[in-house]
Amino acid sequence: MPKHHGLIIHFDEEQRGDFLKEEKENQSFSDALSVHDWEIKKLQIVLLSFTGATIDYICLATKGNRVATAKSRVEFSDLVDLSSIPVHEIEKLLAPNTKLHFMRSSSGRGGKIPEKTWDEVLAVLKELRPNQVGEIDRLISLTTIAKYRLTGVAAEVLLQEREALGVALDIFSGSNQLRKDVLRAWAPGLDEIQECNDEDQVAKLSPHQGSSSFFLSGIPERYIQEESATQHDLFNWENEKASLHRMGVSIFNKGSRVLEVVYANKNDIEKTLGVDLIYHNQEFHSFVLVQYKLMKDRNELEGYYYRPDKQLEKEVSRMNQFHEKHGGVKSIKSHKEYRINSDGFLFKLVPNKGIQAASEKLISGMYLTREYMNFLLGDDGPKGVKGGGLISFNNSPRYLTNTEFVNLVNRGWVGSNCDQSDLLADLIKSFLDTGRAVLVATEIDTANKQLQRTV
Repeated sequence: MPKHHGLIIHFDEEQRGDFLKEEKENQSFSDALSVHDWEIKKLQIVLLSFTGATIDYICLATKGNRVATAKSRVEFSDLVDLSSIPVHEIEKLLAPNTKLHFMRSSSGRGGKIPEKTWDEVLAVLKELRPNQVGEIDRLISLTTIAKYRLTGVAAEVLLQEREALGVALDIFSGSNQLRKDVLRAWAPGLDEIQECNDEDQVAKLSPHQGSSSFFLSGIPERYIQEESATQHDLFNWENEKASLHRMGVSIFNKGSRVLEVVYANKNDIEKTLGVDLIYHNQEFHSFVLVQYKLMKDRNELEGYYYRPDKQLEKEVSRMNQFHEKHGGVKSIKSHKEYRINSDGFLFKLVPNKGIQAASEKLISGMYLTREYMNFLLGDDGPKGVKGGGLISFNNSPRYLTNTEFVNLVNRGWVGSNCDQSDLLADLIKSFLDTGRAVLVATEIDTANKQLQRTV
């Protein structure tokens, strides 16, 4: 893997004030700077100093296009607070040769830190701020592997988890900014990356056997908490909660609103059969359940495609049975109860393009409702050249795009009217028993200082 040098950038007091104002609202900001020998769009780790005597933050930076003579727009993101480490403390722990290069780089407006010096500086920062070691390692991993498209069985599962989390963030925030900040900050451990092919820019993601790697474990620690604030009843089946292989909880805030995301999986990641997203839109008291399926590589006629199997038929059958028993449309008593479609079951077919660190984009897939999937699987549905079932962008045109799906769920146009949480929990348990992972995203309104349970 390629090595990277680092940079120190100094800001004056006025810039510091502007930064603190922006940083409080967001984990990113930008400025026009003179930066030489730095490729456009290349991800770089940068140390920020606001006093000249301390190193205040370590973060990611990306050089953009030129905006003025000899200056380019630089975007700083994913800021990790180092609690203002005095420069002299760093210098005390550096070897004499290294100290010389570091002093040269850190003087004046800052500058480039040579490769060998940079490695030692990072080691010293970890020693001085042991509570931020995980975050510093994540930034290193991001800049090292960002160019690779990660493949393998584990990457396929993480790709589905990433898509589920990304769309949940879009639904919650009503825009794509939160999703951009979170997804582009994700990185696996460097020791999980193998078989790097620099020519094709492909590598294999290989978590350690029995490891607890899942997508939420690779996002910034500021979003992570150990226990769920709502203590989800969804996972409180008798003898079930303790047997879940792992649970991860992440919290995202927007004003008085909170999105709590809980991940549950009974299996090692490489034995996981797929991922479900359950989104609870609290404002409209609506549940949406999305099952993710990977589409295979392109064929000449249809491009990316998905070939239905017996497992899909079983899952659709469970949904149909639940709908027939509990999906009756009741007379509504308020505006917020109205739905265009009161069926909360959907599928998303995702082209298997691999997963990439430092990328914030969702993959353009196909959201299919339960009703439409029944048609696609039926006698009148599309077929491949040999007569078997086959679903593609070309032959199944009545799908929802990412944007359409997000808007419909965000505004409560689609989703269940089900008030019986235990009924939904039983259905989800049946999917977990087949080896699927479940990502539960719950909107919580804290304005009344009362957290409501998810289900």
